[in-house]
Amino acid sequence: MVKTQDKEELILKTAMDVFIEKGRYGAKMQEIADRAGINKALLHYYFRSKERLYARIFENIFRKNLNDLMTAFRDDLPFNDSLRSFIFGYIDLINRNPKVPLFLLKELSEGGKTVKTILANLQESKKIDLSPIVRKIEKAVQDGDIIQLDPRQLIATVIGAALFYFIGEPIFKALYIDEANFDRESFIEERKKAVYQTILYGILPRGEQR
Repeated sequence: MVKTQDKEELILKTAMDVFIEKGRYGAKMQEIADRAGINKALLHYYFRSKERLYARIFENIFRKNLNDLMTAFRDDLPFNDSLRSFIFGYIDLINRNPKVPLFLLKELSEGGKTVKTILANLQESKKIDLSPIVRKIEKAVQDGDIIQLDPRQLIATVIGAALFYFIGEPIFKALYIDEANFDRESFIEERKKAVYQTILYGILPRGEQR
């Protein structure tokens, strides 16, 4: 059982690399099988078709990570702590899986239909639950802990601010960083704090910035 799971994980990781490089329509099952060190028949045994394999990568990403991130918004945590926990956890997740944003961007550049369908299906089947983040923001607004705002706007701002460095890292390094003296992990730790502090400052009621 463990060996089967390990093999599937290897295939998913390899397939994501090929999809990033070649795109959804340019990727070939034979190349994925060759890079994963298996034959094409075994690849089809696990995933049946390229479309199923492609969709499974997204499903695997979302199911493994989104529910864990939502625990930041449990009821017993103050909003500021929830926001901090989510931002830190999200940036750590991206840092551990740097190819995921590229894979997602590739999908979105090709229309985003698959990822939209998968997210809708996962929410409908209760395999993921994204409602805690919206409820937490709405309650913080209602309690006067943060300014009046649309939860969707705050979510978009947080995701964008956390994600941008990883997408633009090569350009950022070329313009602003002396790589010989660059401690990337220390920079990421500072990045987490900067994103949290900047966003919190923007949503606290005036006179309460801290």
